[in-house]
Amino acid sequence: MRLVYLLFLLSLTVHPLWAQSDATREPRQTPQYRVGAQFGTMGIGVYGERLLSQTHQLAIRVGVNYLAYRQPIRLKTADDSYVVIDPDFVISLAHAGLRWNPFQRRSFFVAAGAGYTWHPALRFVLTAENTVNFGGLVMTAEDVGTIRAGLRWKPVVAYLGTGFGRIIPHKRLNVGVELGVYYLGKPSVELDYEGFLETTTIDEQVPIVERNMAGYRYLPVLNVNVSYALGRLR
Repeated sequence: MRLVYLLFLLSLTVHPLWAQSDATREPRQTPQYRVGAQFGTMGIGVYGERLLSQTHQLAIRVGVNYLAYRQPIRLKTADDSYVVIDPDFVISLAHAGLRWNPFQRRSFFVAAGAGYTWHPALRFVLTAENTVNFGGLVMTAEDVGTIRAGLRWKPVVAYLGTGFGRIIPHKRLNVGVELGVYYLGKPSVELDYEGFLETTTIDEQVPIVERNMAGYRYLPVLNVNVSYALGRLR
C-alpha cells in the first residue's frame, strides 16, 4: 500500500510538468514561402511564392520562364532544290501575380498577373541553298536573296489562368497543373528583304497581313508546377 501511495503522489507531481510542456509547446506554423519550377509550353521556369493570407488562401508569385527554338529547317521545293528557314523563336518572360484558392478544402485555384518579355517577337530568315524551283519558276540563290520576316507583340503582357494546387500545402513537396492564357496585344508585321522581292509590291500587302493577323493576340499555356514549401508545416 505504501508503494501505491508513493506512486500516486509522484503522478500528481509529474503531471503538471507534462501539462506545462504541452502548453508551452509552439504550434506548428503554415509555411509562408515556397520555391518551385515550371515545365510546359512556356519552356522551363522558376518561381517563388509568398503566402499573403492564410484565411483567404491568397499568395503572391514571381518568377521567370525561358523557351527557345533556333534549329534551322530545310525545306525541299523540288528535286535537288532546297530553301533554309532559320527561326528565331524565344520566350524570355518575367512575371508576377496572385494565386487564390476560392474553396477552403479544394486545390482548385485561379491566378492573374502581368509579365514583361525581352523578346516579344517570332522571326525567321529564309535563304536558298542553291538554284531553287518554285513550281516551275527557277531562281539562283542570289536571285532569291535573303528574306527576313516576323511578327512582333507588345513587351508587357497580361495573364489569367486556373489549375489545381494548394496555396496552403499539406506536404512539403507539391505538384500541380495550370492552364492559362497571356494577352499579347495586336501583332505588327516585320519584313526586310533583298533579292527578287525587291521587284514586287509586297510592301503594299503588309497592312493587309496585319489586319488578318489581328486576332492572334492570345498565347495559351499549359504548365506543370513542382513546388517545395519552406519552413514547418502546420
